[in-house]
Amino acid sequence: MARKEIEHIERHPKVVLLCNKVEELSGVSDIISSQVSAFRVLTKMHDIKEVLLESAPLVIIIAMPSVSASIELYRQLAQLGFLDYPHENILLCENKESGVGFRCCMKHVFSDYFVYKPMYENYRLRMILHNALLRCKNAHDTTHIREEHFGKIDVSLKQLIDDAAVYHVDAQQTLTNARKNLEQAKGVNDIQTALMKELRAQHIDPLLDQLEKKLAMSIEELTNNLKNKQITLAELSALLIEKSLPETTRSATEYAAEDPSDKVIALTNRNIKIMVVEDNEIYREMISKILIDEGHNVEAVSSGLVAIKKLKKQKYDMIFMDLFMPELDGYNTTRNIRNINHCKNLPIVALTSNKNKELIRKWATLGLTAYIAKPSTKHSILKTVEKAKRALAS
Repeated sequence: MARKEIEHIERHPKVVLLCNKVEELSGVSDIISSQVSAFRVLTKMHDIKEVLLESAPLVIIIAMPSVSASIELYRQLAQLGFLDYPHENILLCENKESGVGFRCCMKHVFSDYFVYKPMYENYRLRMILHNALLRCKNAHDTTHIREEHFGKIDVSLKQLIDDAAVYHVDAQQTLTNARKNLEQAKGVNDIQTALMKELRAQHIDPLLDQLEKKLAMSIEELTNNLKNKQITLAELSALLIEKSLPETTRSATEYAAEDPSDKVIALTNRNIKIMVVEDNEIYREMISKILIDEGHNVEAVSSGLVAIKKLKKQKYDMIFMDLFMPELDGYNTTRNIRNINHCKNLPIVALTSNKNKELIRKWATLGLTAYIAKPSTKHSILKTVEKAKRALAS
């Protein structure tokens, strides 16, 4: 079923999205609408020129089929004189062209870039657009960021972020005011003013610089309160190897050196039944699409409880599972799955963004087959599937 085309008919938009395939940009459009009320999607050159000329939008987002096509469109509009006003420009590109997008930004062709194929970093696009609007003139009508725009964040973590932000702003403002007052201070005569200037240069300014460094260190210390719950990919990899988990931890070279049996060949050549357990809808759809495009039979669920119910009734060849989910996290879901007779050796691949060290360590002890770091690539997902298929055949 084809997606309905996006229609935005704002007469004087603050943001415009220039593209040629509207049906691929519904997710991007939703994010833009959450940030600003006045925006428009444009696909025809005539409409693009008309809107740029009449409205001079603050932010121009370009999502052509390739980066070169986006650059060419922007260059053409600039040469025609439609961009002779202050604005921000954001490039949307596919993952395979992210390096080109990065280079464009380093060369100041675009203000920023965002990978929207696959689009699993939607919060980053929100941040890019929000900051671009704030830098523009007359952006006071930007939609206010509400709590639901941030997703689910632990209350204690939210408070820690707020405390760090308030502390940083207050301390920075105090130092800024102190510098300003010192610069404005004058003596009763030229000699005293010169002495005060020398005193500031030799003693007071260095002291303020030192205080700013201490402020930065304090912020870093607060940040470390978040990092102390993390686990690195290397640690998790070592933990999986230490537990002697299934053979998915072996390298591709080791597999190539084997004499594959008929069983291995048969299994690795067939498509398998995979369950994806992930509460983030965008990420869940992204992984599912990659697997479905490869011909695999995929069932995607949004919670561990639903996964357990389905696994009790039918068999799957492997599972991709997120760690942090509402109702039942990945660890406890896995623990329940291991109590199902036909799931004791079922390959389970962890989806992790490395947030809670102890929980991930505990999770690994239940028999993880492998892990994939978030954000994931198509290559890493498909490579893990191939390894799991070999493990099943061995």
